Amino acid sequence: MEIEEFVKHILSTSAKFEWIKRMEVKTIETRAKVRLFINDNFVDVYYNAEGEKVSYAYIESDKRIFGANNMKIGWHWHPYDDIQKHESSNSVTIEEFLNALEKELKKRNKI
Repeated sequence: MEIEEFVKHILSTSAKFEWIKRMEVKTIETRAKVRLFINDNFVDVYYNAEGEKVSYAYIESDKRIFGANNMKIGWHWHPYDDIQKHESSNSVTIEEFLNALEKELKKRNKI
C-alpha cells in the first residue's frame, strides 16, 4: 500500500472516534508515523511500505501500555495487562485496534 493511501485510511478511520482529540502525521520516504492524541496520552501508528510493516501502540506516561503489530513474528497483540506478552493474531486493522483500545480505556474509566 502506498504511504499516502495508508495515512488517508488511518486519518479517516480515526476521525470516527470522538475521544481522539487531534492527529499529527509525519512521513519520510517509505515510512509514516501518525500520532493520535487522547488528552495527555496517544496512539502511535507506524507504517513502513517496504515489507508493509505496521505497528499500533497506545502510549501512557511515555510507556507502551497496549499494542499490536506485524513486526518480526507476524501479527500479534501486546495485551493491556501484560505488554511484554505476544498473542498471535490475524492481521489487525486500525479500526480493530481502536475498538479494542476503546474497550480497555472505558473499562479503566480513562475515556
